[in-house]
Amino acid sequence: MTTNIPDYLKKMNCNIVCSTENQTREEWLKHRQQGIGGSDIASMLGINPFHSPLALYWDKVSNIEIDEEENVPAEVGIALEPYMKKKLTEWILINEGWEKEVKIDDCKYILQHHENPLALANVDGIIEWEDGELCVAEYKTTSERNYKLWEGDNIPDYYYLQTQWYLYTTGLEICYLAFLIGNRKFDVKIIERNDAVIEQLVKQTNDFWNNFIISKIPPSPDGSISSGQTIKRMYPEEEVGKIIDITNIQNQGELERLDIAKTKKKENEADIYLINQDLQMKMGDAELAICGDKKITWKMQERKEHIVKASKSRVMRIGKYKGKGGK
Repeated sequence: MTTNIPDYLKKMNCNIVCSTENQTREEWLKHRQQGIGGSDIASMLGINPFHSPLALYWDKVSNIEIDEEENVPAEVGIALEPYMKKKLTEWILINEGWEKEVKIDDCKYILQHHENPLALANVDGIIEWEDGELCVAEYKTTSERNYKLWEGDNIPDYYYLQTQWYLYTTGLEICYLAFLIGNRKFDVKIIERNDAVIEQLVKQTNDFWNNFIISKIPPSPDGSISSGQTIKRMYPEEEVGKIIDITNIQNQGELERLDIAKTKKKENEADIYLINQDLQMKMGDAELAICGDKKITWKMQERKEHIVKASKSRVMRIGKYKGKGGK
């Protein structure tokens, strides 16, 4: 139960799920499994290049897995939040004609829409104006190669949709999106609430939750690296001796497409990834699948230590099926 709720949160028309101040990462992820947060929106819609709908599905339904690998961009973003808050404060004083103290509260809470329990938000801050109006403050850091995405009136789609979700969840009308490009350029975009966009996001979120999360039916892989990594998390090992028959027109057609794509691998690399992932999803934990005159094996293979560390992972191979007598 959250106690000592700050005054600015008492003015907002949203629920407080919990404080994040002293939470472990595992506790934070567990709370996020209860709904869709702002950073989940782009993944759900398939426009996040680093996190697919399938990856989002698995994050929501699986046991919490703490990734031990460093995530330097995320760590840098967190470390720079005090600096971004300071820069946003200065920007408001200069650009908004504000002559008094600008107050930006750090919002260390998971928030929830007052009527829609699926809508969650972890906003970076809340701006308090003297007249009592509240606005969302959000901070983003990005590399110089993304400069054009922010040029002029441009805002990357995934950040625009994230801020709209935050405005919906908090019940507020405006978000100040502060961004830093490659440690060289700082600026701010003022994003107003767009109820038409929010209405679509609410519908798509409900559809995703009911069609996939509640029914425990994963969305199709999309051929991305993220989907490939997720499939390995979903089915890390095969069940030795398990054989399934996936012979049907669709699967045989996929194998034919795969053969054709492999003749010009470079031009068809995305298609190859997509077909392989689709076949892996159909196999699940099976060691061997039969499809017409072909067999597909997906077995654990150990890589001995040489230049890189030793590791074990499942490797998929496709070959001729010779019948029961000769697998």
